[in-house]
Amino acid sequence: MKRPSGFTLLEVLVALAVLAIAMGAIIHAATQSINTTATLRDRTFAGWVALNQINALLLEPEPWPEEGSRKGNAELANRVWRWEARFYKTDDPDLRRLELAVRASETGPELDKLVAFKGKPPEKSIDATDRSPGTTDKPATPEKGQPPTSQPLRPTS
Repeated sequence: MKRPSGFTLLEVLVALAVLAIAMGAIIHAATQSINTTATLRDRTFAGWVALNQINALLLEPEPWPEEGSRKGNAELANRVWRWEARFYKTDDPDLRRLELAVRASETGPELDKLVAFKGKPPEKSIDATDRSPGTTDKPATPEKGQPPTSQPLRPTS
């Protein structure tokens, strides 16, 4: 008697079970990859927002910031990002510590945080007519026996 060729029902079911487990692992890995990519994108954008805002705050001429916080929104990549800046006093009265945190939403997790320091601007501006005694517009001349600094040094033989 000739035996029929092909797979039995049990063999097909085992193969499908193995395939289902493998597909589940592949789908899980792909989902994690997508989530990681989205998180990295959000953290990158939050970092750009933080850099933009911290530079804007550092470049503000007045008023000299006291301790406290400021909040605001910034738009980047067709999204609105929430930022919060906190100024802290330091041991130096002419220096403030600035911490800026960025979130994607009001209650979302902190995606990026930067720390910077802002120095107090001088009380009086210095212009070309206000010079300290002994200063000149002449460039410094090299000491005797030294080559001028604008020319490259060449080995002597």
